[in-house]
Amino acid sequence: MVLFRKISVNPLFAVLLLFYVLGGQGIKIALDFFVLTLHELTHAIVAESYGTTVERIEIWPFGGIARISGINHEEPYVAAMIAVAGPLQNFILASAAWLVVPWLPLTAHWVHEFVYANLAIGLLNLMPVAPLDGGRLAGLFLARRLGYEKAHKWVTQGGLWFARGLFVVTIISFLTPKPLVSLAVFSVFLYWGALNAYDSSPYLIARDLHLRSTWFQKKPVWALDDFAVHCDTALREVLRVMRPMKYHRVVVLSPEMKKMGIIYEEDLLEALKDYGPGITLRELLQHR
Repeated sequence: MVLFRKISVNPLFAVLLLFYVLGGQGIKIALDFFVLTLHELTHAIVAESYGTTVERIEIWPFGGIARISGINHEEPYVAAMIAVAGPLQNFILASAAWLVVPWLPLTAHWVHEFVYANLAIGLLNLMPVAPLDGGRLAGLFLARRLGYEKAHKWVTQGGLWFARGLFVVTIISFLTPKPLVSLAVFSVFLYWGALNAYDSSPYLIARDLHLRSTWFQKKPVWALDDFAVHCDTALREVLRVMRPMKYHRVVVLSPEMKKMGIIYEEDLLEALKDYGPGITLRELLQHR
């Protein structure tokens, strides 16, 4: 019940509701609102089951956001579980409704609308672009191969281009008897979300370094990731290519590609605290 008190509805949703009521589709938008709210509540319930705090749940026209404080403190596995919970719940509800429709005291039409709403929200949210749930999952997956910064760039750019594509489809639909006005609203929401997606890459890298020992207790075998880096490279450039759930070892090379030394993760964390991200690896070796 506490989570229900944290739900807030954006005023723009009231405008959308009025638009649909005037168009004779008030029940449909109410059903969509119900399905969307359940989707975000599921994110919140799973997040709190892992000990994180849900600040509020915002319902926007054709979209919602569960504001979860502390999610960036969690290991990637936990973040993935929170992200996948919403779409998974949609598919479970859609399957359950489809199976029990003969025994429900409702017309088949509205049960089918409920199934369709769940499938649409679940599938759309699995698209691997920001700010959707699939974008968070894709970001976690790509970060293990590309690093946090490049992964963030991929999913946000993907969100912007996906939104543009949907808007083009909307424009084309106006050539038909039934233009897809709802799709236009969703594409605007998606574009806004991708454009304002916060890049937490620097924080996530520092977090990883700080929480390494804690995560190592849960997963005692890690892959070793080696980097060969020019000695005049700043620490920040090394941090940008670091990847989650891997142990990094940096081989520092002179301009002539001769080994000057090896820097381990614990040295990187101490250097970040003591000297900041601008220190070069050459200077770091001299300070050791």
